[in-house]
Amino acid sequence: MTTRTAVRRLAAAALVLLLAGCTSAESEPLTVKVTRTSVTSTVTATGSLQAITEQNVGFPEGGKLVEVNVAVGQQVEPGQILARLDDFSARQDLAAAEAQLAQEQAVLARIRGGNQVNAAEDDVERAGAVLKATKERAEAVDDANASAVEEAERQLELDKEVLHDTKARTRGHRRSCTAADRRAAERDDGRDEPLIPLSGRGRQAEDCDVAAEKEAEVEQAERQVRASEAALERAENQRRVDRAEQDLAIENARRELEAAKNEAEGARGDRPHDIDEQAAVVAQLQAEVDLARRTVEDTILRSPVAGKVASINGVVGEFLGGGSGTTPLAPGGTVPLPERGSAVSSSEQAGNENERPGGSAFIVLGDVQSFRIVAPFAETDAALVQPNQAVEATFDAIPDLTRSGRVASIAPTATDIRGVTSYYAVIVLNELDPRLRDGLTASANVVVDHRDDTLAIPNGALMQSGGSGIVTVLEPDGAQRQVQVELGLAGDSVTQVVGGLREGQQVLVAPGG
Repeated sequence: MTTRTAVRRLAAAALVLLLAGCTSAESEPLTVKVTRTSVTSTVTATGSLQAITEQNVGFPEGGKLVEVNVAVGQQVEPGQILARLDDFSARQDLAAAEAQLAQEQAVLARIRGGNQVNAAEDDVERAGAVLKATKERAEAVDDANASAVEEAERQLELDKEVLHDTKARTRGHRRSCTAADRRAAERDDGRDEPLIPLSGRGRQAEDCDVAAEKEAEVEQAERQVRASEAALERAENQRRVDRAEQDLAIENARRELEAAKNEAEGARGDRPHDIDEQAAVVAQLQAEVDLARRTVEDTILRSPVAGKVASINGVVGEFLGGGSGTTPLAPGGTVPLPERGSAVSSSEQAGNENERPGGSAFIVLGDVQSFRIVAPFAETDAALVQPNQAVEATFDAIPDLTRSGRVASIAPTATDIRGVTSYYAVIVLNELDPRLRDGLTASANVVVDHRDDTLAIPNGALMQSGGSGIVTVLEPDGAQRQVQVELGLAGDSVTQVVGGLREGQQVLVAPGG
């Protein structure tokens, strides 16, 4: 467990104990109000206090020197501006980083306030309506085709009956006509037949004429039957074709509905992850903005302690290299450097000084009455430590004393301390106290990030998972509701909330959080 994690847990536990003292755990849950406050994240290391009488200061990064505000021999105070570098490039980088951050923040706002999920659910509703309408249309078409088939069947039956009746009537007339023809043939053969009255012969001729007409009607009826059979076949074929087309349309509508449901489910499932992903992008860009802003701030060199300017190694218009801003012993050194000069040196001397571990100092402050802390930071914490960061120092031997300071530098190479990879850092105190002594054990709390006037909740109220977390909100009616929140900076005792909660809401704090 890192020191930072331990501090966070201790702070959270202290907050919970404070709340427990004011609230009965047996009668009601522990709650706190979501408020706007400052969120500070620190890392801590313990080292030894060392008295210093001379301090080397310089810019973390090189650049063109455009302003020198002090002279050799001048007395300076902590925080006084000593010199400035050209900050045009640094400000341009800051503006570009801020513009990119604003762009990604707008993307995050669109994701949070977007209607992708609602639109996907609307698509599901529309696809369902299309499927229902398609089924209704299929039923209507099939009903119409069924009616057409029934009508064709009825027509066919009717035509068959007409054909049957016509054939029956035709057979009667045909028999009469055939009988008369047979008797006439027998008479022609010389047989002795009684003469047929003229009236009888007229009826026979009439039967033959009617039989001929009826045969024509039979042929017409047969054609009508065949036409009705063809019409029935067409109606049945049309019903089969339409039914196949409607089945295909229903299947397509069903697939569209399933696709819309999958899309909606995906949108609902992806939204929290999309928010987390974009929130991480915003957090990364925020870190880049903070770094760019610090780069702008680092173009201004301030005195970390009170002292007298012993030397200045540069004039306006020259380009300076980045300096460590430490004495030759820093960070973590115990052997002083030999022949350390305090005046502007010759090129040969400067070349020799550049080979020293401490580097050539831009300004050397003498007559310094201050202390520094040389402390090792674990590698995970050391990655967050940068020169000029604010520090609060406490001392085991003086429990009621806290003094502010600044990070002077951090070692570029690691040191193995009892199997732990660590990096020594040098912190210079800019506040003194007569009780401070060389060799005292000191704890340096380095402020690695800070947010002002932001919504925050206690760490004990949060179940965290990456860039998001879950809190339990206590509603005015006493109901408890779990809410997913988007998180920003994780502080020592509180965590920044960038989405999901409103100021004034009550959230539950876990007793063991």
